Formats: sequence, structure tokens, C-alpha cells
Amino acid sequence: MSFSSGYDLTRGNAAVNLIKFAGPFLLAFFLQILYGTVDVIAVGRFGGGSTDVSAVASGSEVMQLIASLIAGVTTGATVLIGQYYGAKDKNNVSKCIGMTLSVSFLSSIVLTAVMLIMLPHIVEWLNTPEEAYEKTMTYGRICSWGIIFIFGYNALSAIFRGLGNSTAPLIFVAIACVVNIIVDIVLVVIFQLGVTGVAIATVLSQALSMVFAIIFLYRGNFGFHFKWHEFKIYWHLAWRYAKIGIPIGIQGIIVSLSFLFIFTIVNSMGIAASAGYGICNKINGFAMLPAIGFSMAISAIAAQNIGANKPARALRTLWLGVGYTMAFGVVALIMMQCFPRFFVTCFLSPDSQNAEETIQAAVGFLHSFSFEFILVPIVFCSNGFFNGCGRSFFSMANNVGGTFIVRVPAAWMLSRLPNATLFEVGFAAPLASFVSNLVALAYLWSGKWRKKNTTLTVISDKLK
Repeated sequence: MSFSSGYDLTRGNAAVNLIKFAGPFLLAFFLQILYGTVDVIAVGRFGGGSTDVSAVASGSEVMQLIASLIAGVTTGATVLIGQYYGAKDKNNVSKCIGMTLSVSFLSSIVLTAVMLIMLPHIVEWLNTPEEAYEKTMTYGRICSWGIIFIFGYNALSAIFRGLGNSTAPLIFVAIACVVNIIVDIVLVVIFQLGVTGVAIATVLSQALSMVFAIIFLYRGNFGFHFKWHEFKIYWHLAWRYAKIGIPIGIQGIIVSLSFLFIFTIVNSMGIAASAGYGICNKINGFAMLPAIGFSMAISAIAAQNIGANKPARALRTLWLGVGYTMAFGVVALIMMQCFPRFFVTCFLSPDSQNAEETIQAAVGFLHSFSFEFILVPIVFCSNGFFNGCGRSFFSMANNVGGTFIVRVPAAWMLSRLPNATLFEVGFAAPLASFVSNLVALAYLWSGKWRKKNTTLTVISDKLK
């Protein structure tokens, strides 16, 4: 793969292509999860213990809601650019790049204002423990000013992925990770700024990541030259972009909302449960990393192959991705069943306040939730595949159904059992994924994803 240009994913060995393309995705997502994890470790071991962990975990869930929306919407650029790139339509590729950057900038301004206005209501709605309320607000306010950088990084990364370049986003997030860790050490460990220091480190790392992405696009050979006339919103392209990206964004925000609902349920169970759940979310992020990374890779690969009229090759990529991620899921399940306490104590000093109660709550949750690791490979990879085919509405509908018909009601009912703990609540996610898998497989076998997508008329004349 050429680092300074796009890459044709419609040729060569499908298995090799998937591994080579997904590799940078996995490393990039690993680093993203790592620097969020470092935030929790920093306040858990060098800050205010369970209270600071609860504040950062609650604030992170709120910001993850925003990040999921942005990542989902900008995936529309990956699919649209990927299909144009697969069809060898360089003119529309360039137009899509300018349109994506323009729309992202305007959207970031609106979203920042909305977030700053709504934050107090969101934190209150989360049932944030009283002792962690003010720190959660501090974290949320500071991080809200970084929304423009989250939008910028995700938009630029989506562009590169649509062009078949998954290495560039890895470099950008690696820079963010290193900066975040260094600033965390300086502000939290040395200057003892706690939650405030963690939030500042997060925003600074996001800003630098976006700046390097802009420099790379400017200096690269991508057919976009940063001329003022190129930053034009072509409404027919924006409409297609929205029809792909908005359902994916809604899907992402719905999934994040489900975790916020569950966080609300967990927060009502006390500070130990809140902190334990926050720790488990970081651990589970690593365990589900392959499914997330391969899903994004499959989306870009499927888009190019659908654009090149190679649906069979796109489908083969899907099954390869499911196989790879399922193997990792089995290993992760075994580790969480056998050694959960080891992973939890990496985040929280056993000597801190409420430590043992928090550890026990987290261990119970991992024991039940970890069955999710062998179920998400199918639903995540199939979602990436359907998105790449331009069928993002189905993925959204399936995830919304699994979330609000199964996961949230199940978590609420399980939390209401006599003497309920996080162990019972943890079963809600695997149950929802099982149902979503059945629906996704039924749609896949129906063959409806193969039908011509009239909203994505981006295929060259050879497809007519």
C-alpha cells in the first residue's frame, strides 16, 4: 500500500487485503481506547479513587455519545468516496472530500453549542452519584470544546479510509495517544489536577491529531489542493452522504444511548457499581477491539468492491472478518472468565476508598458480559458489510431494535431482581447481540443487500 495515496481494494488476495487493511484500523482503535484507559488509570491510581473514576467514566460515556454520532455520520464519506474511487471517478472523489470537510466544520459548531447547553441536563439524567457530580460537569465542559477536533479527525480519517489508506489515521491517533499520556502524567500525577487535567489532556491530544491529519491531506497526492473553491457543498453529494452517514450516526448514537441508559441504572446502584462499570467498559473496549476494527475495514473494502461490481468478493471479505474476530472473541471470553480481578486491579489501587467493593462489582459484571465477545463478531462485521453496500438503514434498524427492544429493558429488569448486582445486569448485552445476529443473518441470506441501491448512483457505466 502506498502511504501517500489511495489503494485499490478490489484486486489481489481478499484475505491478505483484509489483514493488511484492518491492521492499521486495529492499532488505531487500540490507541484510541488506550488513551481513554490511561485517563481512568491516572485518576484511579493517582487521583481521587472511585469518585474520580466515576466522574471520568460518566463524562466519557457522554462524550462517547458525541464521538459515536460523529464517527457514524462521517462513515458516509468513507462509503461514498470508496464507491467513487472503486468506479475510478476522480472528479467526484475530490468533490466529496471538499464537501465532507465543509459539512463537518459547520456541524461541529452547532454540536458544540448544543452540548454546552444540554450538559447539565444530561449529567443529571445519568443519575450521577452526588459526590461525583461536579467533577463530571467539569470533565464534560472541557471536553465539549474539543468537539471540533473530534469532527475534524473523524472526517479526515473517513476520507483516507474511503481512498483505501488506513495507515494515515493510525499515525494521527498514535500522535494523540502519546500526547495524551504525557499530558496526563504532567497534569494528574505531577500537578495533581485530577479530572480537570485528564480533560485538558484529552482535548489537546485531539487537536494535535486533527492538525497532523490536515497537514497529511494537504501534502499528499489525493487530488485535493485546499483551494477555497474546493470547499463547496455539492447538494446532490451531500444528500447521498447524509443518506448513508445519518443512519450510521443514529445507529452509533443509539448504541451509546443504550449504554447511557444502563449507566443510569448502574449509577442508581451506588458509587462502587458506577466506578466498577466504568472500569469494565474500558476493559471490554479492548476485548471488542477486533470486531470494531474489522467492521470498519470491511465497510471500506465492501464499498470499493460494490463500486467495482464485485459483490461476491465483498461477501467473502465479510466471512473472513467474522472468522478472524470470532477467534479473538473466544480467547477474550476465556481470559475474562479466569482472570477478571487481575484486569480490574490494573485500573484501581486496592488501597483506595471503596476499592474492594468496586473490584467485586466489576468482576461480577465481567463474568456475565464477556459472553458478548463471541456474539459481536457477526453483528459488527455484518453491519460494516451492509454499510459498505449502502444499506446503512438496515444496520441502524437492527441496532435500534436490539438496543431498545432487548438490551435496555433487559438491563432494567435484571437490575430490579432481589439483591441484584452488576453480574445480573451484564447479561443484557449478550442477549441483545444474540437477537441482532439472527436478524442480520436473515437479511444477509435474503440477498436484498445485492439489489441496486437507487440512493447511491455512484457506479460507473460498466455496472449498467
